[in-house]
Amino acid sequence: MEENQRPKVVLIGGGTGISTLLAEFKKVAEVTAIVSMMDSGGSSGRLRDEHGILPPGDILKCLAELLPEDTQGARWRDLLNYRFLKGDGLKGHSLGNLLLAAAYDWEGGAAFGIEAIANLLKIQGQVLPVTLNDVNLIAKLSDGRELISESQIDLRTDRDRWIEYIYLSRRAKIYGPAAQAIRSADHVIIGPGSLFTSILPNFLVEGLVEALRETPAPKTYVLNLVTDPAETHGYKASNFIEKVEEYLGPGDRLDYAVINTGPVEDRLKRLYALENKFPVEADLDHCQPLLSQGIISGNFVSGKTVLRHNSQQLVKTLLHHDSVVRLKRPSKVA
Repeated sequence: MEENQRPKVVLIGGGTGISTLLAEFKKVAEVTAIVSMMDSGGSSGRLRDEHGILPPGDILKCLAELLPEDTQGARWRDLLNYRFLKGDGLKGHSLGNLLLAAAYDWEGGAAFGIEAIANLLKIQGQVLPVTLNDVNLIAKLSDGRELISESQIDLRTDRDRWIEYIYLSRRAKIYGPAAQAIRSADHVIIGPGSLFTSILPNFLVEGLVEALRETPAPKTYVLNLVTDPAETHGYKASNFIEKVEEYLGPGDRLDYAVINTGPVEDRLKRLYALENKFPVEADLDHCQPLLSQGIISGNFVSGKTVLRHNSQQLVKTLLHHDSVVRLKRPSKVA
């Protein structure tokens, strides 16, 4: 890559998690978001059930974050996120979800619809569905029960039963441009996001793991800041990494993992504990042997009332680290 060329960065996950980084990455990189298509709750779930379309919600979150940072972009962002509070059939829907649903229909499919809206909004990056196949996510619990659909998994409350594994209701193949984006990337970033409902579902799509094996880019996993009572109760940092690598396949490892080692305010800890969410324990000694390269640690915490990654600090760290990686890491492509 030429010295002044913007790096090609690919983020893989769900809309809520990876969208937090897109606003910063678009300023300094050629960024592509590859988004899970298994959402089944809220407005997206209703549109999916009633109209037989791919869920638009996570796509919308990423499109909104890639809007230009000007007055027009800000107005579009507010408008897309507007949610109807009344009206038969409208209540609970966001305008952006309805706009995407209309574009899917008008343009003859989800891929064409997303591209049309992206061009209309002049977004600074690319948003791609991981698959165009309509599939449901299924979780097998430790007591043998199965939960069908992303929303059922995400909303469960029985923390004494853990998720053994997840699988798809039927085969799904990777969307071609998503595979190509991964193969041509300078850096692939996985997460942050809900482990079993936003991150791992992407690895169940045929072709994604193969594309990750073929790319010369380093693969970096950004761990969540807190555990999720429905998915990762009791997980330490090493448990997150082990689970991702389990779905990468035998012999495949992540290159790097981003783990927060900064302090979380006691007040925030107490607030999150009320929801049975706790800071992820950074057991770095157990994490290091799991990675082919190493740990990226630091204080990545932001937020006074809501705990989130400091996206500016995180992106700065990832890109500085990435520039060093590109100089040292040989290409896998002859």
